[in-house]
Amino acid sequence: MRESDLRPVLLVKAIEEADTDATLLPLADRAAASRDAKREAPPPAPLRLEEGLLPVAGERLLAARARRLLAQLETRHPFVREIADFAPGKWLWSALCIAALAAGLALSALDGSHRINVLAFPLWGVVLWNLVVYLVVLFSWMRKRSTRGRFLPDWVARSAMGRASALVARARRFHAPLAQALMRFASEWQELARPVMTSRVAAMFHGAAALLGAGLIAGFYVRGIALDYRAGWESTFLDAERVRSVLHVFYGPASAITGIAVPDAAHLETIRWREGQGGENAAPWIHLLAATTFIYVVVPRTLLALLAFAGAAHAARTLRLPATMAGYFGRAFREAGVWVEGGAVRAIPYAYEPSPASIERLRARSPDSVFDVREPVAYGREDAVGAAIADGETPGAIVLLFTSAATPEEDSHGRVIDHAREAARLRAVPLRAMVDEGPYTERMGTGLAPRVEERRRAWSRLIAAHGIEASFVDLNA
Repeated sequence: MRESDLRPVLLVKAIEEADTDATLLPLADRAAASRDAKREAPPPAPLRLEEGLLPVAGERLLAARARRLLAQLETRHPFVREIADFAPGKWLWSALCIAALAAGLALSALDGSHRINVLAFPLWGVVLWNLVVYLVVLFSWMRKRSTRGRFLPDWVARSAMGRASALVARARRFHAPLAQALMRFASEWQELARPVMTSRVAAMFHGAAALLGAGLIAGFYVRGIALDYRAGWESTFLDAERVRSVLHVFYGPASAITGIAVPDAAHLETIRWREGQGGENAAPWIHLLAATTFIYVVVPRTLLALLAFAGAAHAARTLRLPATMAGYFGRAFREAGVWVEGGAVRAIPYAYEPSPASIERLRARSPDSVFDVREPVAYGREDAVGAAIADGETPGAIVLLFTSAATPEEDSHGRVIDHAREAARLRAVPLRAMVDEGPYTERMGTGLAPRVEERRRAWSRLIAAHGIEASFVDLNA
């Protein structure tokens, strides 16, 4: 899913899940948006999960529905548009460009004199710093382009997303429940968009470094036009021969490109500064300085920036919804007659602990669904089922798992169903019951099949009396 589509989807999802009373987005508006989205992008039937994720057709439906609901919400609460359109990269990129150019121009005049020391900072420092960056980038690529270790871009990306959270906090002055939903959206969006944001920030830093090099080059030439620069060198530890070897390595590529030869040791000795004397016209050296900066800084950093921007653009076009979005899709489009097979199902056992083999058989019975089997709710703790339903992401469905080895009781099994119905209603999740007959059938044997049937009817009556559907399975088979 494209970044521009994913953001409205997550924003509307957060608002719907927080708006349990349907005051921000009325239920009628939600249903109408689902029907309109279905007409705009008719889905194939049935929709099926692809490796546990919502298929592309489902993503298109969610995006079309979110656009409609968001437009209605913005009419009532205009500041929501500011959240939906927030793009931290714009101000960050502008600030980095200005700072990098200014830094490059300032570095060219760092010593404040009319002399250029061909052995000294700033050029050598800038080049060495960039070489270190290239080693870090190469190491990162060798680790299969992992984002681990990209501390600075990741930190800046999190800081930029933090501005979105601060922007959301302002909404409390207008509508506190909506602000709560927007905070949830900001948190989820930050997590999903972090790889894209980190790549963009890395691209911005590479681009800023290229601009710094360009500013350094421009500074040298501008000052060279207005001032009479003299180039030379001085050193406590190096003689002219060693200086020539160092300069040949450092300025060699620039010399090959510009055709300006690096002087020999005798010539270097004549331009050595001694007691304020020495040096020569700096024009050839400025050309070498500019070409060296171009080779070591501007070109590599520009290429890295383009690669990073291309990677970020690709990532922004191919964001995938988390697996839990299948449950949200089911709730959003159930009334419109669209559903997805294989949505996540949360199974909550009550007063019964299924064996690992039984859990595997449960999952094998529904290979198109992802079963999340939680810890059992203990007998006497019926009210704890609400916390089990509310915990974590909203699933596609809730299944209360009972065993027919227990006699159905209104005060326990009936109560847990009532608590579960209320919690499921608040999260708009379908609820059903499943009764495992395996342990009871095994205990009764084939000779007492009527007892098994009688127990099944008792469970059916109790579950039906509390208004949910029931199914019977043998998880021992």
